[in-house]
Amino acid sequence: MTDTASPGAWNPGSLSHAVLPRRVKLILQGLFALVSDALERDLSAVLDAFELQAQQNAEQALSSATQVRWLETLRTIRRTRPDLIPRFLATIEGQLSGIRASEARAPATSAPPDRPEVLALVDMVDMDESTTLSEIGSRLEMRHSLPIYLLGQRFGVLAGKPAFDAEALPVGPPALCRSLKCVAANLEISTEHRLLLYRLFEKQMFADYGQRLEVFNEYLAANKVLPGLHYVPFK
Repeated sequence: MTDTASPGAWNPGSLSHAVLPRRVKLILQGLFALVSDALERDLSAVLDAFELQAQQNAEQALSSATQVRWLETLRTIRRTRPDLIPRFLATIEGQLSGIRASEARAPATSAPPDRPEVLALVDMVDMDESTTLSEIGSRLEMRHSLPIYLLGQRFGVLAGKPAFDAEALPVGPPALCRSLKCVAANLEISTEHRLLLYRLFEKQMFADYGQRLEVFNEYLAANKVLPGLHYVPFK
């Protein structure tokens, strides 16, 4: 069974131990409570949909080998599900706690074996997954560019830095996709099955992510982080 002590090989840290100004830490802890509540529901819905789809794929499989693989994936998800959501949220908390660090910390997965042929295979699989997640992140960013922009401005204030772009934003689409990849790397399932998980994640995020961003922006504005910030398009 996969070790559940930490997400992958990365210890993300926590807001309670982060070296941050008191007000900033309190604001981020309140924000993380909102983020946790929202994303826990989202990821639970994703896992529910994944289990249902895996069950259907097993029932409709054209070969016993394919059926066995889907049933194994289903058992794996059900066995590891209690750890997946906490791992996912831990990566988000780690990125929130590091907003004032000189370099953003990113989730990491365990190092692959060092045999050349294995490395080549791992690289191809990683490229396929990374490309899929990058495309998902880009689509979400384009769909929700305005609230992401406003949130990035507010995070810049909290971090004492220039405004965060979507890539650096701890709750931006790229960060969520990196966190998902981090926890999925611990699942002993095929790349094909992980890609299904990613597609279901995108479907859920397209349904609810815009509303999540509005709530996060409203919370920061209520806590006097650029409360008067609004976007006025040029005419």
